[in-house]
Amino acid sequence: MTTMTPAHPPRAVPPAPRPGRARLRGAAAPLLGAAVSAAAVIALWRIFVTTARGQQLDDVAALGAAFGRDTLEPLLTPVLTIVSVPFVALAVLAAATGAVLQRRPAIAVGAAAVLGGSNLTTQVLKELLERPDLGVTYALGNSLPSGHTTVAASVAAAALLIAPRRWRGPVAVAGVGYAALTGLATLVGGWHRPSDVVAAYLVVALWYFLVEAARQLPARAALPRGYRPAPRVNAATVLLALAAAATVLALVLGAWVASTLPPVGTEVASTSPTTTAAYAAGSLVVISTACLTTAGMLVMRPYRRD
Repeated sequence: MTTMTPAHPPRAVPPAPRPGRARLRGAAAPLLGAAVSAAAVIALWRIFVTTARGQQLDDVAALGAAFGRDTLEPLLTPVLTIVSVPFVALAVLAAATGAVLQRRPAIAVGAAAVLGGSNLTTQVLKELLERPDLGVTYALGNSLPSGHTTVAASVAAAALLIAPRRWRGPVAVAGVGYAALTGLATLVGGWHRPSDVVAAYLVVALWYFLVEAARQLPARAALPRGYRPAPRVNAATVLLALAAAATVLALVLGAWVASTLPPVGTEVASTSPTTTAAYAAGSLVVISTACLTTAGMLVMRPYRRD
C-alpha cells in the first residue's frame, strides 16, 4: 500500500494555557518568598532596633569597622559614589532598552517596579520605623534599611530580571559582588550598621518576588521543548554554598561576641577584639544575605538546555 506524504508538514499545535489553579500554584513560591522577606525586615527592626541588646550588638559591629578603615575606605568609597539619582535613572533606561530589544516589554515594567518599589519602600521605612533611645546607641535616628545598598541591590535585581536565561548565572554573580561591595562599603565608612544593609537586600528581594508572582498570573503557554529545571550545579548552587559557609562563620563569631559583651550600657572600645569580631560577623552576614536572596531570585525560573 502506498503511503501518501503531505506536501507540507503539519503545524505544531501550541500548548494550552495553564488553568487558573496552575497559575496560582506558580505564583505561590514567589509570594512565599515575598512574605518571608517582609517578615525578616520586621524581625530585624524588632530585634536590632527596638531592644537594648540588639542595639548593642549592632553598634558594636559598626564600631568594629574602625579596624582597617584607613586601608579599606579609599578602596571602597568609589563604589558608593556611583550611587545617585542619575544612576538609578540610567538603570531604568538600560532595563527598558534591554527588555525592548528582547521583545519583552512586560519585563521592562517589572524591572521598573523593582527599582522604583524597592527604593521608595526603603525611604518610607526610614520614616515610619522608629529607633528608641535606650541609652545604648551611639547615633540616634533610624537608618534601617540602607538607601545606598537598596539602590545597588535593586539595580542588580533588575539586571537579573531582564537578563537572557543563558546569562542569568553570570549576571547574578556579578550583581552579588556589586551589591555586597556596596553594603560592605557603607559599613567601612561608618554610614550604616549591619542590620541596615541586610534589611536593604530583603526589601529588594520582596519586590523581585512580587514581580515574579505577578508574571505567573497571566494565562501563558507551557514551556516549549528544550527547557528543564536548573542543573544540579549552577550559579544558585554556588551562591547557596557561599551563603552557608558565611553563615556558619558568622554564627561562630557571633556566639563568641555574645559571650564577651559587657552588660548593656557599658562602653566598649572601638578597637577591642570584641568589636573586631562583631564587625567580621556582621560583614559575613551581609555577604550571606546578598548570596541567599540572589539565589532565591535565580531559582524562580527554569533554565534552557544549551
